[in-house]
Amino acid sequence: MPFPLLHPWPQRLALASAILLAAGCVTSEGLEPNAQLQPAGALQAGRSLDGVALSPAAWPRQDWWTGLGDRQLDQLIGEALQGTPDLQIAEARARQAAATAQAQDAARQPTLDAKASYSGIRAPTSVAPAPLGGRYSAIKYLSLGFNYDFDLWGGERAAWEAALGQANAARIDSQAARIGLSASIARAYSDLAHAFTVRDLAEEELKRSQRMTELSQKRMSAGLDSKVQLQQTQTQLATARQQLSAAEQDIASARIALAVLLGKGPDRGLELQRPQPLNPASLSLPSVLPADLLGRRADIVAARWRV
Repeated sequence: MPFPLLHPWPQRLALASAILLAAGCVTSEGLEPNAQLQPAGALQAGRSLDGVALSPAAWPRQDWWTGLGDRQLDQLIGEALQGTPDLQIAEARARQAAATAQAQDAARQPTLDAKASYSGIRAPTSVAPAPLGGRYSAIKYLSLGFNYDFDLWGGERAAWEAALGQANAARIDSQAARIGLSASIARAYSDLAHAFTVRDLAEEELKRSQRMTELSQKRMSAGLDSKVQLQQTQTQLATARQQLSAAEQDIASARIALAVLLGKGPDRGLELQRPQPLNPASLSLPSVLPADLLGRRADIVAARWRV
């Protein structure tokens, strides 16, 4: 006849502990997202990319801006990449993270040290009689030490891997800062070119308004137009002058923006010549855009290393 357990709590506690341990070993294997990305081939972009060179392996180069064909833009980006404050900060962070990773790696390795010393002592005869007194005694010391901490639980390796991930992420951030700076300069340079084009249009509009005002004055003097029509042309002339002034201000603002990106004073922007027409069609784009293109973004790659 089986007897009931008098103390069931230890067995229940052991069973609960086993369940908790098993739950802690659960992995994310088999979990997949239900959403599906739309394939890049389904996006209609033939008309937008008409005239743009396509190549299976034509991924953007590091000096992609040279394909725009503007020597002044090449000089500006090259000047900025020499070491603006933002780049210097990013590079300093990368060096600091690399040094931390090296220190963590060194802490995992065995250490060996050796020490040696030599000294001598002579006891005076007034303290001790011969043969001890007056005798020189040499003291030699030699030690050899070996130390190695066994990483039984993987804590030191985890710390090293975390530091290594931070170092790689910082290095990617530094490269991303260079890419972002070059793109910002190219964008500001394009804004400067656009501001010059708007000024040209404003100058043409001002000339047209001046001719219309002169013609309206002559027609009113000849009795062909009324004073109301002359006032309308004068209003258009004033508007054209305001548009030209705004275009000049946009050019000045674009010059200052470029100088700031270069880490220089506003006088650096005054030295810039009018940009030449850019030729973005000379830039080659890949004919195939893989689904993992998003994963190549610098911020996503850096985030992966930090996890």
